[in-house]
Amino acid sequence: MRYGVFLIILLILMGCSSNSPSGTVTDNDTDANVSIIKEVEPDWMKHHYLSDNMDRGNHDYFDKVLVIDPSLEPSSYTRGDIVFFSNSTNDKMISRVIALPGETVKITDGQIFINDKKLDAFYGKAHRLGFDKNSYIPAMDKAGVEYNKEGMMDIFNTTMKELELAEDEYFVISDDWMRGAMQHLGQDDIIGKVLGYQYGYKN
Repeated sequence: MRYGVFLIILLILMGCSSNSPSGTVTDNDTDANVSIIKEVEPDWMKHHYLSDNMDRGNHDYFDKVLVIDPSLEPSSYTRGDIVFFSNSTNDKMISRVIALPGETVKITDGQIFINDKKLDAFYGKAHRLGFDKNSYIPAMDKAGVEYNKEGMMDIFNTTMKELELAEDEYFVISDDWMRGAMQHLGQDDIIGKVLGYQYGYKN
């Protein structure tokens, strides 16, 4: 009798857990703030970056000298890292790692899912200048700024079919979904990890 009661309680708890945070992929380690590097090691790279694809409202990374560590093994890259790479036209770009080798990634109405689990992170859904869908439209309307509302709604409602990454691929997205791109990169495409930008640079 006691065993039966215990089994029932266990099944109830298991049912409850299916709706718990275990149904999400979280990132509590990545800092939304950009690190400022005061001392650049000899084996690190520097690159003057002039794209605003990572703008979260503070011109993040734009017109700054990026500090990049090219020595890290690809296996050390984690979700949330900013990576430096060459795109299809050989331009040097940066984007944020969203999905890791072997994972599946999809986007439904602007929300990213990893292995069918919601990505619960500050970069887990569509953003424009640091605003999500629920805050961007009211902010623009309140400020009286002219903008393409229909076009922005298309961005905030972005949907992408599920993509399964190979064991040597990463999926990256720019923080500003309007200015940047989303793509998968092979390990050989990635030049290094962006550590931050150099302290004291003046344009």
